[in-house]
Amino acid sequence: MSTVRGQYVHAQQDWAVDQERLRHDQALHYIGENAMFCLLWTARDHEAGLVGLCPVCASDRISKAYGQASRNKCASCFGTRFEGGYRALIVRPAVFTDADDSQSFTARGTVAPQEVHLETTSDFRVHSGDYAMRATGERLQLRVPQRTTLRTGFGTPYQREVATAYNLTRAAVEDPDSVAYMIPPATDALTTILSRSGPTPPSFADVEVIRAPLIPLYERD
Repeated sequence: MSTVRGQYVHAQQDWAVDQERLRHDQALHYIGENAMFCLLWTARDHEAGLVGLCPVCASDRISKAYGQASRNKCASCFGTRFEGGYRALIVRPAVFTDADDSQSFTARGTVAPQEVHLETTSDFRVHSGDYAMRATGERLQLRVPQRTTLRTGFGTPYQREVATAYNLTRAAVEDPDSVAYMIPPATDALTTILSRSGPTPPSFADVEVIRAPLIPLYERD
């Protein structure tokens, strides 16, 4: 008797990736909320020639010596040291867990950060230090995200091809005195924007700002 064995699929199955992404996005729209993400410029963006240094706080001797912004609450770069501060302001559906109260000891004393987990779409990349803004007015600083990819055959599963939920990350609520609250829009305008509703997902093209690729070319693999 001959034994029938299953065969490995050598070619990537694009339909499988598309279906999994669709399921993730449907769940985000169904049980999630609209959130605005502020993607900050990074040193790698500067090295790639995508952005220059902040003309306000990155030209003095302190900044040049230490490679850091000379002031945290710079209204021009929001403490990033790079011109404009952010490469994108976009609105995406996201699911947030409830906040967990905790205490930690920092150089500023004992603080009680509220930390949550969130998941959003995979069409952009967040970095540690980026921000998420909610309709409640809260602004959260994002931690290092986790990668979730779908392997459908031999080969390396690159994010741009098979990512289904790359932006699965932790986030901590920022203090109201944080530089995060200097980033536009103001709290009242933010609440109005994120409260848009309708029979289909509303458009946010009029408020989004995209100054560079949402997934930088040097990070697409």
